[in-house]
Amino acid sequence: MIFFFPISMVGAEQLLLDTHSLKTVLLDLPSIGSQVVRKAPASYTKIVVKGMTRAEMILKVVMAPHEPSVVFVDNYIKLLADGNPETFQKTLDMKGLKRSEQSSMLELFRQRLPTPPSGADGGPSLSFSTPTPEQENSRIRKLEKLIKKRL
Repeated sequence: MIFFFPISMVGAEQLLLDTHSLKTVLLDLPSIGSQVVRKAPASYTKIVVKGMTRAEMILKVVMAPHEPSVVFVDNYIKLLADGNPETFQKTLDMKGLKRSEQSSMLELFRQRLPTPPSGADGGPSLSFSTPTPEQENSRIRKLEKLIKKRL
C-alpha cells in the first residue's frame, strides 16, 4: 500500500515549478550534446508532454481549495478526466484531508461522474481512458529506448 503525505501549498507550488522545468529538460534531452540541432521525435514529445501534463494537473488540483466541494470535484474531473475513485482518494490524501472529509468528497465524486451514453453495454466502464500500470510501464520503456537511441 502506498501512503501519501500532505503537500503544503508552498510545496505544491515548488513541485509544479520543478515539474515544468523537468518537462522542459526532457523535451530538450534528445538534442543535448549533439552538434546538430534537431527536433525530438514526435512520439517522444507526445509521451513527455502527456505524462508531465498529467503531473502538472494533479499538482494544480492539490493546490486548489477543497471548498466548495462541488467546485473541487468538478475541477478534478475536468482537469484529470479520471473516473477512478482510488486516484481521487490519493489526491485527497495529498491535500491532507481527513478521512471524514474524504468520505463525503468521494461520494460527491461518484455522483458527479458523467454517465455512459445510453445503449452502452451497461458495464461499469467509464468514458475516460485510464491507462493500466502495464500500459504505463510500456510507455516508460518506449521512452527509455528513445532516449538511448539518441545518446
